[in-house]
Amino acid sequence: MTGKSVLLLTPEDMALPAMSMFVASLRSVLWAAQDGPITLDVESLDLGWARGPAYTEALHTWYLAKYRERRPDALLAFRTDTIQLALELRRELWPDIPLIVLSEDGQLWEHQPRPERVAGLWLRYDLRATLELALRLLPDTRRLAFVNGSSPWEQAQQAQLVRELQPLLAQRGLEFIDLTNLPLDELLARARTLPEDTAVLTYTFMTDPSGRPFVGREIARMFLAACNQPSFALHDTVMGLGFIGGSLVSYEAVGEQLGLLTTRVLGGAREEFLEPLKSTSDELLTVDARALRRWDIPRERVPAGVRFAFDEPTLWERYRWWLLGALTLSALQALVVGGLVVERRRRMRAQAELVERQRLEKLAELEARRTLDQLAHMGRVAALGELAASLAHELNQPLAAILSNAQAARRLLNATPAELDEVREALGDIISDDKRAGEVIHRMRALLKREEPRRELHSLNDLVCEVARLLANDMHLRGATLQLSLAPLLPAVQGDGIQLQQVVLNLLINGMEAMAQVPEGQRQLTVRTSSTSPGQVELCVQDSGGGIEPSRLPLIFEPFYSTKDHGLGMGLSISRSIVEAHGGRLEAKSPPGQGALLRCILPSVDTESSHDTSPRHHLPRGR
Repeated sequence: MTGKSVLLLTPEDMALPAMSMFVASLRSVLWAAQDGPITLDVESLDLGWARGPAYTEALHTWYLAKYRERRPDALLAFRTDTIQLALELRRELWPDIPLIVLSEDGQLWEHQPRPERVAGLWLRYDLRATLELALRLLPDTRRLAFVNGSSPWEQAQQAQLVRELQPLLAQRGLEFIDLTNLPLDELLARARTLPEDTAVLTYTFMTDPSGRPFVGREIARMFLAACNQPSFALHDTVMGLGFIGGSLVSYEAVGEQLGLLTTRVLGGAREEFLEPLKSTSDELLTVDARALRRWDIPRERVPAGVRFAFDEPTLWERYRWWLLGALTLSALQALVVGGLVVERRRRMRAQAELVERQRLEKLAELEARRTLDQLAHMGRVAALGELAASLAHELNQPLAAILSNAQAARRLLNATPAELDEVREALGDIISDDKRAGEVIHRMRALLKREEPRRELHSLNDLVCEVARLLANDMHLRGATLQLSLAPLLPAVQGDGIQLQQVVLNLLINGMEAMAQVPEGQRQLTVRTSSTSPGQVELCVQDSGGGIEPSRLPLIFEPFYSTKDHGLGMGLSISRSIVEAHGGRLEAKSPPGQGALLRCILPSVDTESSHDTSPRHHLPRGR
């Protein structure tokens, strides 16, 4: 068969999916023929949109002219209307070559006389099998809508197709809805309003009544988008668009069978000649698994042996475990995030509460400090009140001396001659006594000041000496002796000088009062300052009184606790609060036979300039 060629006449445009698939399969078989490749020439007659005797005559004339000098070894024709033209061309040009046909008309071979040297296949569209499948999948169906186009070939098929369906329609009592030979717009409108319990069976839609040609696959896509009921088809080229399924014609298989028949004929096999058309074996019931899910049709209704197309597992079925894992992980993440959010809100609420509590504590602390300042000031006033007699006596001395010296100076000036040297000495005494009275008043005013606490550097020795001077006269009146043992090179303390002086004042007054029952001459009050450890200075006040009972030691710093009948019990309490506010502590001891010992420890500021270089101070008993 080397160098042989065949001519194929097709009724429709080669761009149609069915034609393209059919010709491609046919060409592939002919090219792979056992005795060598066979050339395939294809002529499309476009009978779907061109029609009429004039067009048929023009085709006849054109192909006579075109192939008069180009003789094929066989002629192939597809569809009944094309077969007639192929028979006429063969009779006029090449009456001795075989004609291989593919016809959907099973009665073609019943026509007489039968054409010679013609072999072929019967392309059968099994509408009944498709309708039975639809009724099996949709058992509640009460109506059948049938879709077909308006071309001469489609209309020629209409009566035969309906005739095939009639027995089953009558048997099942189905109402027939005719959707054939309709304009496209009307067809789509009818498809949108089909009654319930309707199954749709589509055949083709090549042209509408106006002769407008269409591509069947595109029309199928538009129809499925508009149709409100499940649809079935007969062509495998439209599967995947949304049809549920049907007895599908595979044009690839048809082309392959026609190619095999053609190669046998060209190889000299004569038994195929003058035989009736044989049915192709390509009919196969097929359902689209995706369309089943769309129309919620259970797979159990699909009969055995029916092929499933597009039966791919859904994303859920394919990745179920991964998706479950991802969902579980997402849920856990959501829980963790939710927990973190709740924890964050709880922490923010707790933080806000802590800030508010700190603010209230700070306000309470400020209020307590103001109260302490007021109490301390009242304590100082009370202490000075107790010292009033002593202070009056101390002021009276320099005032009396001033008066006496002034009177003496006037007498000396009236004498003849005046004794000027003695006058000068008397005036010097007046000035000295005035300064001494001024110092007493200055110390009283300083101690009575009520100012906001200041954080300043102070010499503890200077504070002790200042208070000692203030109490010197009172101590003289009480018959007590004050001994100061102040350490040189003592580091400075930082704080409020008035408050620290009040601590020293309270400790010294308590010491003097504790010695009231001691015989005069044995009343000795000792004040020591020292720096026993780095960062600290210490003030010790020890009296020679009867001491404090050990059971009372823990109570003497409590407010309103006093060992004296007329005492308020606030002096030591205020002193301890002041010391603690300065970062120190106040302790009490009662060594057996040595009176009471009050020990005040304060933090020091270790600066070289702050060291106190004052020598030890000793105050004699009285003046």
